[in-house]
Amino acid sequence: MAWQELVTCALLGTERQTPQLTAGENALGDVLTRLFDHEDREGTLLRAAGTIALWRQAGQKLTPDPQPVPAACPPDRIPVCGPQAREHLTLMLQGHYPELLPEWLTLLHETGLRIPEELLPALLDAGAKQAELRPMLLPVLGQRGHWLAQQQTAWSFAIETGDENLWQTGQFAERLALLRQLRATRPERALALLTATWKEERVRDRKQFLQILADGLSMTDEPFLETVLDDRNTDVAHAAAGLLARLPASRLVQRLTARALPLLRLMPGKRDRLDVELPEDDATLARDGITRSPPAASAKLGEKAWRLSQIIGAVPPAIWQREWQRPPAQILAASRNNEWRKALLEGWGLATQRHGDPEWAEALLPIHSDHATLTAELAAVLPPERFESYVLNRMDESSAGSRAAALVMLSRVERPWSAALSRAMLEQVRQRVREDKQPDWWLANALRGFARWMPPALSEEAAVNWPTDAKQWHQWEKAVEDCLDQLRFRRRMREAIAE
Repeated sequence: MAWQELVTCALLGTERQTPQLTAGENALGDVLTRLFDHEDREGTLLRAAGTIALWRQAGQKLTPDPQPVPAACPPDRIPVCGPQAREHLTLMLQGHYPELLPEWLTLLHETGLRIPEELLPALLDAGAKQAELRPMLLPVLGQRGHWLAQQQTAWSFAIETGDENLWQTGQFAERLALLRQLRATRPERALALLTATWKEERVRDRKQFLQILADGLSMTDEPFLETVLDDRNTDVAHAAAGLLARLPASRLVQRLTARALPLLRLMPGKRDRLDVELPEDDATLARDGITRSPPAASAKLGEKAWRLSQIIGAVPPAIWQREWQRPPAQILAASRNNEWRKALLEGWGLATQRHGDPEWAEALLPIHSDHATLTAELAAVLPPERFESYVLNRMDESSAGSRAAALVMLSRVERPWSAALSRAMLEQVRQRVREDKQPDWWLANALRGFARWMPPALSEEAAVNWPTDAKQWHQWEKAVEDCLDQLRFRRRMREAIAE
């Protein structure tokens, strides 16, 4: 209260209010009492403020904790990384090349090393905020990292346990960790535990449990997920529907396939065309996760067109090839002038991701070569060699638009490149500089990111043959140097871990 009283006095002015130096019957109160001077109110205020500020910086006595001290962590048998690798990790945690942290963690695991103890809290904090970092982080925490996770609720994602008794007696974080570990090693046992207690689980926990089932999803999970479609919570039921839509043999996919086939008819001719009938709403669609109202991102489709896209999104796209005896590219061409083409493309794109169909992914990529999310999701369906072959073919085309589209696509897709693709990309950018073209803002930014995916062994090769005498070189130079700096850092990072 003493500090607040001083602030109030300072705001009102010492002429209107006398400083009230009350801090209780303790050492601080004794000091403040001796500071008071009726003749010097301003001085009293300043001296008291300085004293209280120092007092607050000194800290306070901790409240006694009646809980017993946890058992000490056993020593780690996995060797820790060396000082140079530790220095690189520190730099990334301080904000230098933070996007390279997943690669560093992956390399550390592949080399059989672990994280230094003093950096565990910072990395556990990072894992708590970034779920996508956890698969790379968990294998390199070492015993002390997993031990620390038990002491802090926010770090519970890293708890490591094999005690199945925790499913009945543990906290939610411990139960979630147990389910995740069993799902990776004994998926059927994880399902059995979840099924046994599902009706007693809290609604807010159910969706997180379902997300764990996404790993290693199979038809063994189908009977349980089919029952979850009737869950009293809409979000939980929709999460189950999303999982079932990834299983071609599930009853949900069979129902929606039967619903979809009469809605689309291919009319053969010199130019094939598609006839589309929009679906009506009913209770069976709602149970299968087909919502009545589209989300904001798809609101322009309208309710019926949105419903159509969601139904098609559950149908394995190969069914349309079998039904119409046409390859994906011809089916997409037949929909070109259809008024519901946007809904069809959205549905086929979703189905391609769910069912991992590379033929459809390659056919859809030219349509979605610069999409915020779909470009990367379609590329992820293609095996690395097939994706690179596709991009290299686009780069070899005579059309400048095709070559530019290939670079745009690379800026959207996050996956390692071969040396051949890296050299082709570098040559494309060098050619733009030679043509005295000003750098597009997106390409300048993308070039910095490209260094993350090229083989670090190319760092010296990538640094030569730039047309530094070109008129626009000064506008390209910073982006090129940033790209080369990151590539060199990745090479040093790998060398340090290997040592």
